[in-house]
Amino acid sequence: MKYLLKKLVRTVTKNWTQFFSVFLMAMLSVLFYTALEGVWNGLHVNISNYAQRSNLADSELVTTGLSNQQIEEIANVKGVKNLSARTKVNGNLLLDGKQKNIEINTFGNQKVSKVLETNGNLPSSKLGYIYLNDKFIQENNLKKGDKIDVSVNGRNATLKIAGEIESPDRMYYTGTSDYIAPESENYGYVFTDSQTLLKYFAIPDINNVVDFTIKEGGYSKKQIRNIVQSKYITIQNRDSNVGVSTAFDRVNQIRNLSILFSVIFILLAILAMYTTIKKVVNQQQNDIATLTSLGMKQSSIAFYYSLYGLLVGISGASLGLVLSPLLAKFIMNTQQQMFSLPSWNISFTPISLLVALFVVLICTSSAYFATNKTKRSTPATLFKSGNSEKMNQHVLLEKFHSLWLRIPYGNKWSIRDNFGNKIQMSMGLLGIIGGLALIMTGFGTKDSMQNQVNTTYGREYTYSNKINLDSVVSEQKVTDLVRYLNAGTIETVYGQIDKHNFEKPIVIFDDNSQKYLKMRMSNNKTISGNGVYISEGIAKEFKLEKGQKITISPSLANNSEKFVISGILKTNSPQSIYISKTVWQKHGFKYKATSILTRKSKETINQKFDGDHLKIVNIGQQRKNANEMITNLNSIFQLIQIFGILLTIVILYNIGSLSFAERTRSYATLEILGFSVRNIRKLTIEENLTITIIGWIIGVPFGYWFLSKYITTFNSAEVIYYPSISIISFILSSIIVVLASTSTIFMFGKRLRNLDMIAATKGIE
Repeated sequence: MKYLLKKLVRTVTKNWTQFFSVFLMAMLSVLFYTALEGVWNGLHVNISNYAQRSNLADSELVTTGLSNQQIEEIANVKGVKNLSARTKVNGNLLLDGKQKNIEINTFGNQKVSKVLETNGNLPSSKLGYIYLNDKFIQENNLKKGDKIDVSVNGRNATLKIAGEIESPDRMYYTGTSDYIAPESENYGYVFTDSQTLLKYFAIPDINNVVDFTIKEGGYSKKQIRNIVQSKYITIQNRDSNVGVSTAFDRVNQIRNLSILFSVIFILLAILAMYTTIKKVVNQQQNDIATLTSLGMKQSSIAFYYSLYGLLVGISGASLGLVLSPLLAKFIMNTQQQMFSLPSWNISFTPISLLVALFVVLICTSSAYFATNKTKRSTPATLFKSGNSEKMNQHVLLEKFHSLWLRIPYGNKWSIRDNFGNKIQMSMGLLGIIGGLALIMTGFGTKDSMQNQVNTTYGREYTYSNKINLDSVVSEQKVTDLVRYLNAGTIETVYGQIDKHNFEKPIVIFDDNSQKYLKMRMSNNKTISGNGVYISEGIAKEFKLEKGQKITISPSLANNSEKFVISGILKTNSPQSIYISKTVWQKHGFKYKATSILTRKSKETINQKFDGDHLKIVNIGQQRKNANEMITNLNSIFQLIQIFGILLTIVILYNIGSLSFAERTRSYATLEILGFSVRNIRKLTIEENLTITIIGWIIGVPFGYWFLSKYITTFNSAEVIYYPSISIISFILSSIIVVLASTSTIFMFGKRLRNLDMIAATKGIE
């Protein structure tokens, strides 16, 4: 065994380029899964610890304001464990001449969803002081002790920053539903004591928000609505509250990514490992024959050659484990731009080690099974064959005699060789199909998200500016605005559908706003002024169909009404219910505009209407904001693309190299029969292109199908993504795979010119 180990090291050193591909595949497979696991499990641990330490609320009740008696009644509802009531109002900051939007909250009793300073301490209540969220402070270059001008409901005051805070129910804070990614420079949140609100802004404790935790077994939502009556707006739980659900969704997105792509990575890596190790074993058959002649058992020989896979597999997997924390930290750092957490530690599970062991096992078993043929052969047979090339078999096409006779001899050999060696041909097809699917998905995921941005902010929403109105804005001012801006209005409320627990946003639109809302159904028709429309995400979640009757219980109302669904909207974002103003009022509900849609510029709006109560959102800024979320995921997209390209190149090159090694005798025979090197190369080109074209034809629909399944892992309660791949990405994916597949043609040309016909055709006597 001592000499065999020396031979093993010598063989690996001599054929290092071939073994390097196995090493690379083992390393990439382990690195990809383990790094992403470090990110998603790290996020999961960090979020869970934060939620537990802060006693994160299970649900948030939003109302127009509650009395102390109503709060006490809610606390006594069966299933409610702990609660904290607070006051929440909207305000503005003036920084460097620019208006910033802030959400001002009181602390409550700090028993639920505890607000903590970034150093981990509980903030203290001080008159005239406010605590700002850390990202807003960082983006605006503020610091503790700075004085800032705050405006609420037309009242202005200069307050002092007491410190930086983080709130557990605002781990992902956008400030408004108009943005799908944080806009930390322009939107922030503030916590202060009740006395500061009362003294400086004349706002008493209205307790319009109640955070509460739930006992096992749940609570009665109906009972809470009965207590609140017409003051009720919505109840959001951890699954529907964007500030919380998006953080947990990101954990699931990265976890699904790591699992889904690791499966296809490892499957393709198995292909690369097997072909490479089999090629090395084939080249060693004379050595195997010698060892067999010397009396070594077949099981010992198989064990010896399995050490090739074991050595390379352990080396690659170990390096993957070593490098994974570096890659995990890099990806984790990109997530800090979007989320607000007190800690950003990566964390691994024992599954990472199991994946590494599995990859090593695959390498080892690939080498072991690659020696299967030698177990059934005698030393004389192995010496005589010198390689593992199979005899060509008859194929089905030969039964069509007249057609078969018209095929040139060289092409007949090629057809027989491919169909006679179905495993080798299948490996080539799988390499092309799998590689194309992987690369298409790497490019297509970003394209799908980009398509969502372009579709939502340009084709579906055609306004230039959206003006969000505070509740204090008078109806006369709204009427003046609409007339002056030639605008449309919408009202956004929340509503419960049938008996489902989740409440969804309802957008009520007037006739003028239809020209700014161009959401379409599957038949390409847009919404009309006499309909009720459900976005596809909600329809799938609640299993709703066109023509079905649904019962809606909206906020700020005590009654429920039945509506008939006019159509299902194939819209990306947001997932909402759209009801025309005519239908809404016909069912007895009041209409009060909460937003104005117009194509007029912000300057035009401010010329006549300048004040605190108009929050102007520009569609260009919405588009930019959505693109920032895509940019945040760029590192993951690039990871998929780079790994996919490397994997595809290595696999297809290995398969081509193995194919040549197994056909050296056939190529030499063809040359002896009079075929020139040029003719033989032409045959290999035709054969390679045929396999590539077939693989491409199958791989394109499979790649798109894989993309359509994978992109759903990024869906949330707010956004639905549809598969899309740009022409450029599709062409680029195809070119990469075709070039990787046809790269073996150049390898064939050089090897054919150097082929020794006599050595290739004779056995060892």
